[in-house]
Amino acid sequence: MANLEKIKNIIKKISMMGEIKEHICFFGGCMPYIIHGKDSFREHSDIDVLVDVDYMDYLRTLLQEEGCYNPERDSINLGLDKDYGLKVFIDGVYVEFEPMSLQDGIFTRMSFVEEKQKAGVEKLPYINVEDIMIPIEFDGVRVYSKTPELIKVGKEKYMREKDIQDVAFINEHGFDTAKYLRAQEMFYKRIVEVDTFDNLKGMKL
Repeated sequence: MANLEKIKNIIKKISMMGEIKEHICFFGGCMPYIIHGKDSFREHSDIDVLVDVDYMDYLRTLLQEEGCYNPERDSINLGLDKDYGLKVFIDGVYVEFEPMSLQDGIFTRMSFVEEKQKAGVEKLPYINVEDIMIPIEFDGVRVYSKTPELIKVGKEKYMREKDIQDVAFINEHGFDTAKYLRAQEMFYKRIVEVDTFDNLKGMKL
């Protein structure tokens, strides 16, 4: 069932929590449609949010105040070596908050999958922050979104039915070719480190 309007309302709700909106970036298949003000006519099962690693504890406080924080789905309560983010439900939609940093030309993203007992770190080299995220406005709200070019490259890795639709939409509505080529290069040079929960417990960095 198509639910983009609901997704937009949840994104607005998250962006209005405290002073967090300048420190988060939304990504995933819903964002190209929101950027262009179009409907996707499909269901979006989740919302992905990058969070400046220095603001993760602040985010946790905000989620607790909103009554949607679940300590059982928070990586810091799983005995791992560092903060891999957390997951919550907001208005019935699954939202994953992933710590990220932009430092010394490296975009680092952390995530975990408790069902598979795995956690990982993704590192992409970048030159311009604008190749990773851009400010957008919709319904009078300003938020940061991962670039359509980076979303396109990520989806071209999988090309599931929903990815095919989203890539076709981005192609139809246009994208920056130079940014897209840089995004391809970022993915070509990226480093992904994945390990099991057992191995990560007590690890020293």
